[in-house]
Amino acid sequence: MHAMRMAALVILAVTTTSGARYVSAEPKGERVTVTGEALDLWCYVEAGDRGPAKRQCATMCAKAGNPIALLDAQGNIYLTASLKSHQSAQALLADKMNEEVTVAGTLVRKNGIQMIYIDTIR
Repeated sequence: MHAMRMAALVILAVTTTSGARYVSAEPKGERVTVTGEALDLWCYVEAGDRGPAKRQCATMCAKAGNPIALLDAQGNIYLTASLKSHQSAQALLADKMNEEVTVAGTLVRKNGIQMIYIDTIR
């Protein structure tokens, strides 16, 4: 009986501590608000596709899983991700493709890449 109780406690401790890793995994960066056009990054990089004329294609590509970026008025590109665990940028932005949106979240820069972990969209 003591061995079973000890095994249950070990399993509980492992489950609790391994889950804590994921809960505390928050990006470290500055809090920002960015306004820009939500783009299908593949089509934008490959062919410069953007704007209302390309909205239907960009929406289909985003819903298929292509990466989404924001392009601001200065030409800066921000990769997008959701700050919420297990929620994709597609879930947040796929219905707003090639439209101007304002997002707020945590901006992280590394090796020439900048990604905004979005928690609010306006």
